[in-house]
Amino acid sequence: MARDMDLDALITDFRSPLTGLLSSWGAAPRDAIELAQDSFAEAYLSRERFKGDWADQRAVGAWLCGIAQNLFHTSRRKSTGGGRLVSLHNAKEIAEGRGAETASSEDDKAALRQALDQLKGPWRTVLTMRYTEGASLATIGALLGMSERAVEGRLRRARAALKELLQKTGAMENQS
Repeated sequence: MARDMDLDALITDFRSPLTGLLSSWGAAPRDAIELAQDSFAEAYLSRERFKGDWADQRAVGAWLCGIAQNLFHTSRRKSTGGGRLVSLHNAKEIAEGRGAETASSEDDKAALRQALDQLKGPWRTVLTMRYTEGASLATIGALLGMSERAVEGRLRRARAALKELLQKTGAMENQS
């Protein structure tokens, strides 16, 4: 089965969602990218141990997710006081926009980061994978071991919870 692995296709299909998943766990954006790359390298080196079918995106996604999780926890344990890994609340790079910044947009970003930080982990994960990394529902489902329909439901609940948190803080008072 190892000879059937197409590493290029694997990277193309899972790079962005895996990076988003790692970011949602608390990895800084650059660390998430590096950990995703390390996950693909580890997957290639340990391809003989994969017992599934390379055409089954759910099985491959779950396997990659496990590898990424192990690497993330290892890097978390190795990080020192100043550490390279930070919480989503402190990762300003995720919410940075393009062009001229206004005080209002900075306040909006801060409110969004704070609201995201208050969400349940699974909700923060799917929001980050979908909207920060642009992952498809199928890819998110493959990485998280869920059906596309379950991912849709989780996204719907996460968006509703995020909207409620933003309304409570008044960040959405001018939004319709």
